[in-house]
Amino acid sequence: MSVTNAISGSTAIGGLMLLGSDSAAVNFLAGSAVVVSSVNIVGGFVVSQRMLDLFKKPDQPEYSYMLLAPGALLVAAPFADPALIPATGVVSSLLCIGSIGALANMKTAFGGAYMGMSGVAGGMAATIAAMPPAALPAAGALMAIGGGGGAVLGKQVSPMALPQTVAAFHSLVGLAAMITSIGSHILHPNAGSMHLSASILGDFIGGVTLTGSLVAFGKLNGSMSTTPLNLPGKNYLNAGMLAAQLGLGASFLATGGLTELVATAALSSAMGVHLVGSVGGGDMPCCITVLNSYSGWALVAEGFLLNSIVLTIVGSLIGFSGAILTKIMCDAMNRDIFNV
Repeated sequence: MSVTNAISGSTAIGGLMLLGSDSAAVNFLAGSAVVVSSVNIVGGFVVSQRMLDLFKKPDQPEYSYMLLAPGALLVAAPFADPALIPATGVVSSLLCIGSIGALANMKTAFGGAYMGMSGVAGGMAATIAAMPPAALPAAGALMAIGGGGGAVLGKQVSPMALPQTVAAFHSLVGLAAMITSIGSHILHPNAGSMHLSASILGDFIGGVTLTGSLVAFGKLNGSMSTTPLNLPGKNYLNAGMLAAQLGLGASFLATGGLTELVATAALSSAMGVHLVGSVGGGDMPCCITVLNSYSGWALVAEGFLLNSIVLTIVGSLIGFSGAILTKIMCDAMNRDIFNV
């Protein structure tokens, strides 16, 4: 799951696509999305390697890192020939798919992690190659800052804290999806219904993922009480918030107002806190797999929002794989998946 979490950091692609606009607000939101997504990408893959190393025999030779060589060629391709940008994106998506498949077996898991690294790097390279030249220095600096921070965080956490670290990284994906959705709408306020629908969905799913993941981290890390949050009439409260969200969505589709997007960000964040907070600490692994799936659907919304094939494919991969993992986790823990 930590590899899918790292791959979901492809939300950086959405931020990169918005960088260099004439709007200071959009550039700020896009830059923030790039930074937090870069933290997730680098930190996620560092955590993945550390998790895999826990199951590696001391005398076991490992040559999977050699898969990074063709990955380097993939990264270089769109810069060598801009006509290869679409092909690079497709190959990057296929590598991410292959990465998840390789993780099913311990013999190929290390190779799967490196395939994921190459896929994400290729997707970002294809995006950067299509960016305005004036925006490249800022993009490089933002990715370096976020990636450096992610590397430090990934290396410093103790092995016992790796699961909750993955949950914390999930929150960054939610934040990036949420602010990218808002930034894209600011840049295209008069877009069509598809853009409006993707904006509100990315905003909503991102908000739930952001705060829900933070609550999951707090419970697993011992920073919060593991006792379920049992507010009076909590089911009615959930139904009321959902109804309010549907109302906000209908209003946004009718008017395209920024107010509805901001209200959705606040309401979905509150929903994330309440939904995950109502679950006991012992069931947090199931919640984390659900949130992992949510991060994928946030990527899908972002893909439709920005017309990005890479984000749509990778998001679908993470969304469905997270849902399958949730079913496996629920069966292993004897939990009803519909209740989860």
